[in-house]
Amino acid sequence: MEIKINEIKDNTAHLDVVLSETEVLAEKEHAVDELISSVTVKGFRQGKAPKSIAADHIDPDKLSNHILSHVLNNVVSQAIKDNNFKLLGKPVLENIDSKNKEGWIIKLSFPLYPEINLKTYKKLFTKKTDEKNKSKNTKPESNEEKIDKIYQILLKNIKVEIPQSVVEEETNYSIERLEAQAKSLNLTLENYLKAVKKTLEEVKSEYSKKAAESIKLDLILLEIAKTEKIDTTKEEVQEIAKAGGVPDSQLKQLKTVIDRRKTIEYLLKLC
Repeated sequence: MEIKINEIKDNTAHLDVVLSETEVLAEKEHAVDELISSVTVKGFRQGKAPKSIAADHIDPDKLSNHILSHVLNNVVSQAIKDNNFKLLGKPVLENIDSKNKEGWIIKLSFPLYPEINLKTYKKLFTKKTDEKNKSKNTKPESNEEKIDKIYQILLKNIKVEIPQSVVEEETNYSIERLEAQAKSLNLTLENYLKAVKKTLEEVKSEYSKKAAESIKLDLILLEIAKTEKIDTTKEEVQEIAKAGGVPDSQLKQLKTVIDRRKTIEYLLKLC
């Protein structure tokens, strides 16, 4: 297997992968070995037919998908290992040429975790003396207003380059949720959009902007938490989970939520 990085642009690594014909055949044999156990051949019990006979009864599409799945898993694992990639999202298959006589040529892109510079972030929340005096004569901000201001300051002043494929993935999830919402109202997505007087392009644009800001903000808060060593112990998580009836399967998500809340509380103290 030959892996070549074509370019790294906009925090996305674009790779070309070449698999020799021998490697492709080996993957095919491996896929056949896994699939014949579920093949039923007349005159034999399931999975007991000789390989040479059972192989002819495997669904060609199922075999192709199985081979591709094996190949991509191996390619992705090898590419990450060789290049020490830290991924922000799922690798994207851009193209595959399986008709090349010398083997397969695969084009992949890897959305990379961005670098975030927080060296001077605290200065963003340092009020000048005249600003503090002025604030005494104005209506106090609510907690929600303060948090929103923190978000806007972070988004405006800290540069984070989000790979487009990650934004597109989150945007697509939002469209799927919207479609499900429309379906619950016995409407098609098209009719729902007509009712709210918006086009699909407008909604996608709105969702894309929100997704980019949300991902960026989450990454910044996570980086601040690491920098300031803000963490939640296992005992704290379990205690809050027990009080809120959160199942064990969601403890990791709960820890993330608590860490985020602690980080916001830390930033509020800086304002």
